[in-house]
Amino acid sequence: MSSSVENPVGIEPATIEGSAIALFLEELRESRPIDESIEMLFERVERAKQEWEATVDALRELICLVDDQGRILRANRTVEMWNLSAVTDVRGRDLHELIHPDCISPFCYLNRLARRTLDRASERDSVEFEIYDPILRRHLLVRTQPMPKHKRVAWNATAVVMLDISDRKRAEDAVRRHTEHLRVLNEIGEAILAACSPDTIAHVSLSRLRKLIPFRQARVTLVQPGSGQWRVLAADVNGETHLKPGQLLPADAFSGNQERWPGRHFVIQDLATLSDLTPIEQQLAHEGVHAYISIPMFAQDEFIGALSLASDRPAAFDQEHVGVAYQVADLLAIAIRQTRLYENLSRANTELHAALQAKEQMSQNVSHDLRCPLSVISGYIDLLAGAELGPLTGQQAEAIRIVRQQADHMLSMITQLLTLQTIEAKTLRKEPIELADWLRQVVQPWEVRMAQSGIRLGLEIPADKMWSLVDAQLLAQVVENLLDNAIKFSPAGGVVKVHLRAIDAQKAVIAVADEGAGISASKLRQIFQRFYQAEEQAAQHSMGKGIGLALCQAVVEAHEGEIWAESRGEGQGSTFLFTLPIAGAAPER
Repeated sequence: MSSSVENPVGIEPATIEGSAIALFLEELRESRPIDESIEMLFERVERAKQEWEATVDALRELICLVDDQGRILRANRTVEMWNLSAVTDVRGRDLHELIHPDCISPFCYLNRLARRTLDRASERDSVEFEIYDPILRRHLLVRTQPMPKHKRVAWNATAVVMLDISDRKRAEDAVRRHTEHLRVLNEIGEAILAACSPDTIAHVSLSRLRKLIPFRQARVTLVQPGSGQWRVLAADVNGETHLKPGQLLPADAFSGNQERWPGRHFVIQDLATLSDLTPIEQQLAHEGVHAYISIPMFAQDEFIGALSLASDRPAAFDQEHVGVAYQVADLLAIAIRQTRLYENLSRANTELHAALQAKEQMSQNVSHDLRCPLSVISGYIDLLAGAELGPLTGQQAEAIRIVRQQADHMLSMITQLLTLQTIEAKTLRKEPIELADWLRQVVQPWEVRMAQSGIRLGLEIPADKMWSLVDAQLLAQVVENLLDNAIKFSPAGGVVKVHLRAIDAQKAVIAVADEGAGISASKLRQIFQRFYQAEEQAAQHSMGKGIGLALCQAVVEAHEGEIWAESRGEGQGSTFLFTLPIAGAAPER
């Protein structure tokens, strides 16, 4: 088909719109004979017109074509869905009058829209904006678009498109509220973490809760264990009120209807409608409160108090407000309980510290007090042993020897205990020593005692010289205590090994190993605690009072070293090791 047949009057297809199509077809039939191909063209155009109208009618937008006076030339069926008018009755009606019947306000956005459209029509500018229409009760996205000028279409015609975006706006508002909700809850959480007392926690929580819930009064009330009284932990109020932080309320302040006890959740839309008000509700009503909600606070199933909100407007709190209040109440309950636990722990730690100080002072005082009579006892033992008070029989001399041995043992324990009380790095009398020579001198006197007990000594000392800056006398006590324990727990015929070696250029280690009873893995750390004795060892041997290893640890740590024990288990021997810093080359004299 030629172009003259497809477009017989030279009109571009894009200009054939809406109400002009019927006029166009009628004029075309009257102006020239119509053959079969033209009739087919008419049918195709008519179908296109119907399809276009059906498509436009199916759109959610309200679409109106208006002239330069604001009169409607055509509208789609959305006018019926919006209950504005029948689509067949809108032609010629004023757009403003259709959408806003009886509106005479010169400030109506539709009036302003008409003026803006007329002002811009000659420039063919489009307009787009969002607005809430209080008459339609819809949020609208409004667009206007001037139509192309053509002799078969109304002069300066404008397409006005209104899209209902209420659902989108509601979703945006919900997202905004939820975001604000999370932000404020996060603020409350951070404030709770920064707070150090239940009162502060409650106060900062209420001050931020106001951003989410429009209340006039808010309070956190805690039940007092034992007395049944209630204490106002915090209150956030507008105007004068009887609520004061720290105020004690009597146990019967909430007596009355059991359904409205603080341990239950309840919402009162208007206190004025109730006849059985509790004493606290009577006071609130006197202050002009109407709406009132109470949320119980539980921490690990323990009821600790309630969060209450009040408003001077009836039915002021909706379900969203109640949900937010519940979340804040849960945060408050957990935080208050944790803070209470922390306060109790701090008190217990303070009391424990005081008790430990008292124990340390008592130990020191007792040790000093014991040394005085022990010195007198030792003096008389010397007189008796030297026959200064008369000759002794062999049996008496043996008894004096045993008494001397036990007195020396007691003096050693007292000296260790006093040393343990006062040992610090700054009390050390350090001097440079060559570790191999020093260790050999410390161990040598113990060879005789080991031989008497049927135990052999194995000493392994490297040929290389290693120097260290130490308190030689205190450090000797460490080695002697370890040797004393090794002898006590070694069987006859056993071997006690002592060795020294360098770990690296800065550190040396000394080890004392025995073939004795061994130590279970669970006790390896505990044995260095003061006054501790491993049960399986204490049952078989006399181990003093659990001071020796604690003293060893204190002395080694004062030298910036470490001490520990190793054992493959009970009956498989033990090894005690401690480290010392190496000073390098021999110091200059």
